[in-house]
Amino acid sequence: MNSNILKYTFVVCLLLSNEVLAQNTLPSREQRTYSLSKIWKELHYNFAFPHKLQEVNIDSLYTAYLPKVAEVESTYEYYRILSSFMANFDEAHTRIYTSKRPDDMPPIKAINFGEKIIVSDISQNIVDQIPVNSEILKIDDIPVLAYIKDSVSPFISAATPQWKFDKSVIELFYGKPQSKVNLTVKKPNGHLVKVSMVRNYYMNNAKEVMVVNKNLSPINIEIIDGDIGYIQLASFLGGYVDSINSVFESNLPKLRRCKGLIIDLRGNRGGSDQAWERIAYHLISQSEFGLPVKCFSRMHIASYKNWGSNSTNPQLKEYYRGTVMEEINHSLYVNTIDDTLKLHQPLVIISGQHVASAAEDFLLLMKGLGRAKVIGEPSVGCVGEPMFVLLPDDFEAMICVKKYVNSDGTQPNDTGIVPDIKVIRDYDEYLKGNDNVLESSVAELRRLI
Repeated sequence: MNSNILKYTFVVCLLLSNEVLAQNTLPSREQRTYSLSKIWKELHYNFAFPHKLQEVNIDSLYTAYLPKVAEVESTYEYYRILSSFMANFDEAHTRIYTSKRPDDMPPIKAINFGEKIIVSDISQNIVDQIPVNSEILKIDDIPVLAYIKDSVSPFISAATPQWKFDKSVIELFYGKPQSKVNLTVKKPNGHLVKVSMVRNYYMNNAKEVMVVNKNLSPINIEIIDGDIGYIQLASFLGGYVDSINSVFESNLPKLRRCKGLIIDLRGNRGGSDQAWERIAYHLISQSEFGLPVKCFSRMHIASYKNWGSNSTNPQLKEYYRGTVMEEINHSLYVNTIDDTLKLHQPLVIISGQHVASAAEDFLLLMKGLGRAKVIGEPSVGCVGEPMFVLLPDDFEAMICVKKYVNSDGTQPNDTGIVPDIKVIRDYDEYLKGNDNVLESSVAELRRLI
């Protein structure tokens, strides 16, 4: 892929982070109206899924949101309104970004096993009341699933239901800074407890010490089960490219001695395709290869649009409707690694929650070329190319301007990358410290060996 696409995928992963800094300046009424209008215009002309514009009736939606952005009284309300507007288009690369998020959260984080919401990390100051692995039952006395549906999901941009829900869990505790949130939880021992917390974690500069605070290295390699090479790729952020390549290549001698390989992508929200290129070169036998999809972007010719308004010509009608797409061709990857230096062993890739963007590109490639068996759960469904529209006062709108289409005409954004063998994380095994998905992957790799 070209450098612009690498830049886009790098920024996309940054935008998936949870950093929040207080922002107090509300753009003027004129600026807010201009911002919504600019978003509306760019969506009209550049959004890679024009059928969705028709489904939501973007003009009516824009008209309905004009008074909403005019009447907000705080930056927090403004951010929420713009986020809810973008969420209507059901596309994960199409959303609002600001480097200084005007919302905040208490010092607690959650993960989910299906619809079971679990505390994954919490401040040491409150861990005695809410231990890690406690189940969240209610928020502000509302059952947690109902709370997610009514108070979180309407602000989440996502193409797939799994990412809509998983991202809602990530965003579960965000709200107005300094506001209180009341939690009802069930401890691992079964006892119920109610706790009130304040959304001030980032306003306090994230100074509270968390219990887990687990930051994985972008790459970790070890030998498991005696002779299986396990490669955990936790992030493809552009800043990690050199370290990923260095660790991978330093471990190549011992990986070549393995009977099989497992690559674990779980939790990898993407970044730069450059972060996985060298790994792919060592795994793929072909001297040239590309992603097994076609890419399309919007095409406009003003005269054709004008002629199409009264024409019976189907193609001109498409120009009039603004639905014409042009195929975008990318250069192939050229693989110069000597075949004797490559890793030819059977390969299993573990996918699942939060696997997105550049990580999905890697997954698409390896699955599409038939190089790997994919095990786990569907990925996020966040592929394509975002355009960044600058707005007043540190706001930006991300708009997806390129879509992927599979050889059968389907779109990976609609489903995520579907595993060859579906294995769902087991909560009971997780509590025991076991990883049932990894265990299934080892068993499948043994079969392939």
